[in-house]
Amino acid sequence: MSNERDKILAMVEEGSITAEEAEELLAALEESSDQAPPAPDISWPDMPQRGQTWQRPFNASLIGVVSGGVLLLATRKAEGFWGLIRLLVLWPLTIAAGLIALVTYFSKDSPWVHLRVKTHDGKDFSVSLPFPAEGLQKALRFARDQATDDDVREKIDAAAEILAEMDTGDLKDPVVIDISDEGDSVQLFLN
Repeated sequence: MSNERDKILAMVEEGSITAEEAEELLAALEESSDQAPPAPDISWPDMPQRGQTWQRPFNASLIGVVSGGVLLLATRKAEGFWGLIRLLVLWPLTIAAGLIALVTYFSKDSPWVHLRVKTHDGKDFSVSLPFPAEGLQKALRFARDQATDDDVREKIDAAAEILAEMDTGDLKDPVVIDISDEGDSVQLFLN
């Protein structure tokens, strides 16, 4: 808006328009800026290096594995209540952390889905997850076989093409899906 304002003031200095006309233009500019909704921010999620997205969940899960291992060793002779806690809590959490570490490590070269939700009241949320392209391709093939409507089949085929391009690395730009409503925004980034 300041760029347009500067242009109007420069036109007054040049004598192209009068001060009254400038006032009218500035008032109209101010009114239009108040009514225009803010443009959605479709920049990439706030990540210093997208290619290293897998490292955060991998490192967190490794910390969980090491912490669980230390606690399991410390409580290896526990009986009664602490033995039950060890069996019902420590073992499952340590195993889950190990599985998360394996999944994130082996998905480091696969595409990722970045979901960002922005609400009008300032409550923002974002998450990044590995994108299981092979499993989604199978699901799309199954869905296409089950679809009875040609329009639905066309949409499934379009989704399958995007997925195939992502899987082969032919997709040059990330896919951005942006849904905005009443100041709330949901953005889905696929890369």
